[in-house]
Amino acid sequence: MKTPLSLLVALLLATAACGSDPGTDAAHDHAATPDLTAGTPELSAGPQLYTCGMHPNVVQEGPGTCPICGMNLVPVNPTQTDGDVIEIDPGTVQTIGVRTAEVGVAPLRRTVRTTGRFVMDEQGARTVTLKIGGWVERLYVDFEGALVREGQPMLDLYSPELVTTQEEFLLALAAADRMAASGSAEGQEDARRLVEAARRRLDFYEMPADLVRRLETERKPVRTIPFAVPASGEVMNKSVVEGQKIEAGQPLLQIFDTSSIWLVADVYEQDLPWIKVGSPAFIQIPYAPDQRLSGRVDHLYYMLNTETRSAEARISLRRTGSILRPGMYAVVELEGTATEPSPVVPEEAVLWTGEQSILILSLGAGRFRPVSVMTGVQSDGFVQVLEGLVGGEQVVVSAQFLIDSEARLKSAVGAMIGTHRHDELLDDSPPAPSARPTTPVETPRPAPPPAVDPHAGHKHEDRP
Repeated sequence: MKTPLSLLVALLLATAACGSDPGTDAAHDHAATPDLTAGTPELSAGPQLYTCGMHPNVVQEGPGTCPICGMNLVPVNPTQTDGDVIEIDPGTVQTIGVRTAEVGVAPLRRTVRTTGRFVMDEQGARTVTLKIGGWVERLYVDFEGALVREGQPMLDLYSPELVTTQEEFLLALAAADRMAASGSAEGQEDARRLVEAARRRLDFYEMPADLVRRLETERKPVRTIPFAVPASGEVMNKSVVEGQKIEAGQPLLQIFDTSSIWLVADVYEQDLPWIKVGSPAFIQIPYAPDQRLSGRVDHLYYMLNTETRSAEARISLRRTGSILRPGMYAVVELEGTATEPSPVVPEEAVLWTGEQSILILSLGAGRFRPVSVMTGVQSDGFVQVLEGLVGGEQVVVSAQFLIDSEARLKSAVGAMIGTHRHDELLDDSPPAPSARPTTPVETPRPAPPPAVDPHAGHKHEDRP
């Protein structure tokens, strides 16, 4: 037991002798002084530091609570960065719930669900006018909404001009008959041309052909001429009554073809890139759930409604029965045109900053790198990526903001740790005493007020 003790004493004496040499002390101090120009010391050196997750400027040695918010401090695990690559401890990655997905390459399709309203087929509308003026002696189509058929009587018209034209036709016929009996060939040809000119004039006035034949046979002008309905459909905008005098070209009424109908669907501006002329449309009628119609978009209106921010897509349908009527509503599903195959990512993977779109790539082993991309259309929870990806990469689809905040927190803490160590190396002097006293100063209590004599102020008289 004495030998080890003697060896220990000898070693202590040798150490003290070496420390008493001034030259040795100077050399030792010079070698131990770090190079302050070399940069920030390694973050792993020194004791374990703790920080607040809500206030990264709070850094101290050892655990405790945040003096600002009272939260428990957490150990600092500095994040290492290599250019744009962020490294986070795998345990932290698992704790914050990072999930990734592979970038696929596929076309996007979208079904636009919207509402539509049925309107009259404008291509089947016709305005009824006459090419000659006169008086309406009888009106057969006498109310709006009447369903008419082509060829049925519409009105009887007395026109002095048309009566005069009939008489001219009869005179031409009589002259032709006389020339045919005793005239020359040239005179007969002239008479025939006069007859044809008078006949064409009656045709231009749209006098019925059977009346022209009757006029040619009976050789007697007709006072009132019947005019027929020119098309089948529903009467709208009637502006003539019986007994009225009308002028040539005056609109009398309108007839809308009821065999076809238009469905006008509202397409909002964010859905317009998907809809083209020829896009399939499937129509569900709320008041007839067993009826499901189909068609195609035959026209996409150019102008946008500034109030609803939507354009109109027109679908032409054949009207069978009385199910479809103008003014009704329907639910419309428009099949959008598929895009070209391109990289696609889930919507939750994209961080929109307002000026750019950012994705966080997972490089494995807790390494991540943010990339800026150009996005395209969106459909069914996926976003088209036009620039920035090629397909096959792994992108973060959850906890991107936590990764970003983790990187910012560790970067701020790392900078503060480096500054803290740098200041310690520059200043070896002991810390200055705190200006605040370590022990509280007891404030003297005020002296209690003197006792009050209850008999003070009262004058006592001497008793005998």
